[in-house]
Amino acid sequence: MDKFETIVLRAKDDVYTHLQGGNLAKLLGQGYDFSELRTYESSDDIRYISWINSAKSNELYVKKMHEERELLVHVSMLIDGRMVIGQKQELMTYVLTFLAHSALSTNNLFESSFSLGKMFQRFEAVKSVEGIEPMLKLCQNLEPLGLTLAYDGLQNRLLKLQEQKSLFFLVGDFLDEIDLSILAQKHELCVIMIRDRWEENPSVASDVELINPLSSSVISKGMSKKALAHYVQKLNEHDEKLYAHFNHHEIKYVKVYEASEVFEKLEQLFYF
Repeated sequence: MDKFETIVLRAKDDVYTHLQGGNLAKLLGQGYDFSELRTYESSDDIRYISWINSAKSNELYVKKMHEERELLVHVSMLIDGRMVIGQKQELMTYVLTFLAHSALSTNNLFESSFSLGKMFQRFEAVKSVEGIEPMLKLCQNLEPLGLTLAYDGLQNRLLKLQEQKSLFFLVGDFLDEIDLSILAQKHELCVIMIRDRWEENPSVASDVELINPLSSSVISKGMSKKALAHYVQKLNEHDEKLYAHFNHHEIKYVKVYEASEVFEKLEQLFYF
């Protein structure tokens, strides 16, 4: 059994372990309903009138719930060459597997998409374990070294994926600037940042040859302590700007370094 098969099996086992306590059903279950509050129209069923909101404004409002309680969970994987750093590719595989089995185990639809450098691939929504196998195999067999993600137009491509309001996860390292403002208006958007601790606080021996994972080229410049400290400072500034963007547009987000953190961090998305 190779390491990716081990990762997939671990994710599946973790899903069903958490299901025994009922916690996962709260996370992605049918109780997680989307709704729309709008003014009452003559064609509306009076059973959907929100009397609390109507009383506050002296105008009738209806709370429109999905007639079908089935939730669509979409996971979009953002992949470039930096996924080869540490265990990031394995962690992304774990997250995809975990979310897929979580959705299916709570009787929801699951679909995914992959931004692979300049390429894009989408998998249609499924409700069976067999249906997610092609997605997981793609994630397992990726060779990301040398891939540069095309961020120009990324949000527009993601917007075209799904007309239905969805629970939409974006999974990537988010080491580049990205605008998700419009996507956040359309979907319940959750960001899962996949990071490696070394890339956030690197230490490099003088005799080590470094490769740029986005271009596969050798990095000729030396990595002095001053250069590394400057890198860490710039990364921290980037992350603070990213968090501000997420908070401004009410985008839920977590950062994970290890598979053991995934369930706990996902709980934070919905309970904090």
